[in-house]
Amino acid sequence: MGLALLIALHFGITLAYLTPINPLKLRVFQPVKGYMEPFFSQRWTLFAPNVVAQSRALLVACRTEDAHQTRREHPFVDITQPLRDLKRRHRLTPADRLDRAQITGVTMLHAQDDEAARRLLMKPEDTPAYREAVAAVEQEREVRRAHGTRLLARVASAACRSLHPDDRIIEVGIRVATLKAPPFSRRMEPEDAGETTFSDLPWLPYEATETL
Repeated sequence: MGLALLIALHFGITLAYLTPINPLKLRVFQPVKGYMEPFFSQRWTLFAPNVVAQSRALLVACRTEDAHQTRREHPFVDITQPLRDLKRRHRLTPADRLDRAQITGVTMLHAQDDEAARRLLMKPEDTPAYREAVAAVEQEREVRRAHGTRLLARVASAACRSLHPDDRIIEVGIRVATLKAPPFSRRMEPEDAGETTFSDLPWLPYEATETL
C-alpha cells in the first residue's frame, strides 16, 4: 500500500512538472522542480523525440601543485568515453550513476526551453504578466545552468583526484565537445567525420569528492 502511494505521488508530481507554463505553475513550481531536477527531469519529447544528430563529451583539465609547490596545468582529458565503457561492461552497478552524473550536468548546461517557453519568449508583448513570465523563464535558465555547472565541477574534481592522486588539486577546467553527425548526403562516413565544436567554462575551484 505504501509503495502504491509513493508511486502515485511520484507520477502526480511528474504530471505537475510537465504542465505548460501558466500563472499558477510559475508561483508554486519551485517545490515540484526541486523534486524532479536533476534526476527525474523529462519533457514530452521523451515520447516523440527528434533524431539525435549530435553527441557531447565532457573533457576535464586539472591545475595541480606537487610536494615542492610546483604548479602545473594539465591538458584536457576525455572522461565521457571511459565512463560509458565502464557502464557497458558493468550495467547493473554504480557505474550507471557515474555516467549519469556527467550526462546530466552537460544536459543541464545545454538544455533547450520547452515549446511553451519558446512561444512565450517570441511574443512581442509588454504587459506586467508577460514580463513576469519572461523573468521566470530567464531565472529558470540561470538556475538550471548553475546546477549543471556545480554538478560538472564535482565530476571534474573527482576525475582530477583520480588522475593526479599524489598532487594537490587547485582548480578544475571543464570543456564540452559537441560532435555533429555528418549530413545525410555523407551518411556513409564515420560519425567522427562531422564537425566538432568546443565550449569552455571558467576554471572552477576544486571540491573534495570521492574519486571516479
